[in-house]
Amino acid sequence: MQRKFISRRSFLKCAGVGAVTAAAAGLLAGCGGSDSSSSGAASSAAPAEPADPNKPYAGVTLYYAATDTEATGPEMQDIVAMVKEKTGINIEFNIIPKADTGEVDKRLVSLQAGDALDIVYGTVAQLKVFYDAGVLEPLDEMAGAAGYDIKSVFGDSAPVYDDGQTYGLPAFTDVWCTFINSKVFENAGVEIPSAEGWTWEKYIETAQKLTNLDEEIYGSLMLDYDCYNYMYALQNGAEHYKEDGTSNYDDPRFRDSVEFFYSLGNELQIQPDITTYKAGVYPWNAFPSTGVANADGSYDKAQFGMFVCGGWAASMLPDTEKYPRDWQCVILPMPYPEGQEPSTLTVPGCYAVPSTSQNKEAAFEAVRCIAENQYTLGYGRVPARVDLTDEETTDYIENGLVPTYAATDNIPAEQFKAAWFDPTRKVLSEKIVGTADTTISQIWTSEAPLYGMGQQDLDTTMQNILDRSNEAIKEAELY
Repeated sequence: MQRKFISRRSFLKCAGVGAVTAAAAGLLAGCGGSDSSSSGAASSAAPAEPADPNKPYAGVTLYYAATDTEATGPEMQDIVAMVKEKTGINIEFNIIPKADTGEVDKRLVSLQAGDALDIVYGTVAQLKVFYDAGVLEPLDEMAGAAGYDIKSVFGDSAPVYDDGQTYGLPAFTDVWCTFINSKVFENAGVEIPSAEGWTWEKYIETAQKLTNLDEEIYGSLMLDYDCYNYMYALQNGAEHYKEDGTSNYDDPRFRDSVEFFYSLGNELQIQPDITTYKAGVYPWNAFPSTGVANADGSYDKAQFGMFVCGGWAASMLPDTEKYPRDWQCVILPMPYPEGQEPSTLTVPGCYAVPSTSQNKEAAFEAVRCIAENQYTLGYGRVPARVDLTDEETTDYIENGLVPTYAATDNIPAEQFKAAWFDPTRKVLSEKIVGTADTTISQIWTSEAPLYGMGQQDLDTTMQNILDRSNEAIKEAELY
């Protein structure tokens, strides 16, 4: 069942929250239940199933805040069915419009107004906005009561914030990698590189061989996310914050990182420059949107040999109805700087229990069920669990991931293992996580492109990012 759910009272009550932009990047869920009925989105606990000691919350109805698109998506529908099967818990949806850019997340508006929702989804950085607003419930006490060891199941990927408590369970990890258009390589007579020793230096060298601007073929494609600006710095060992909590953006590695990223489009011209990208010439999904070649072998759309992005992009590959193409994709790990240890950006997708939930224990049970099992539903997710055996991981890759992409790309298990399941690869947070992190992310996306578009010199750009970030940190510490 779905219900429209956002009140004028809710918006007015949270009008002073500010421009929080924790826009939902993935699935949004809600759960909860109560022995007594309540108005609004309060959970309902009227068990319809026979008592089962293994399903103590069977019959409880929990509410999930989602957009229409999210609520009706096939993965979300499978999640609802899975939770019902494994726990007996029912999930219903409260339809909340997605916030526009610059608007307060409407889920946060509802929760701060006191509306009873039961589960929210978000990355570690997105959930921290909810934590800072005081609308998340710590899970440690409920986990202890259930005899559940969060760390042994999920390692260090669960969101733990300033008070040292856990505020969500990670269901999957989005691991960055390099997507390769095999036909661009074939037409250019370039051999597809191996995962071993896949550095940025080799990436650039390969992209230069593939690029043919006369035919609108680029060796590389990247988007305009904040992390592209600082990824090279993180891979070289830089940190966003100093030990005293202030911004670390006077570290020269961040300056080098900004210069590195924009040089790919401006000087090297192996990918569209930021001015072209910002103009909307190439959409965010340009990599799989190549179309099919004409009779003479030419294409009506631009071709991109390589695409460095989060693993979520793999979900576009099987959708040949939306993205018709005549080439197969190869997956390599994310490149890393020569002389540094192999590394990749990652971001866990987590489920949390709001403090307004009317049945927090049932919500925790549902969150636990989703976090442990979502990867098994066949949507190409990389599980966040660290307790899986080598045999279980291999079985999932061979019988879960490989079949998902068999018809379109025939990606072998070895490629998935190297790109997404390499235990020796250093993992770095795609998102900034710390004081004023959401504001600092916005500072990066507003200041750094000015350098890339030639509207501001590099020294001024870095000084602005440093000063504005420190000001944001000071302001955040006042509250």
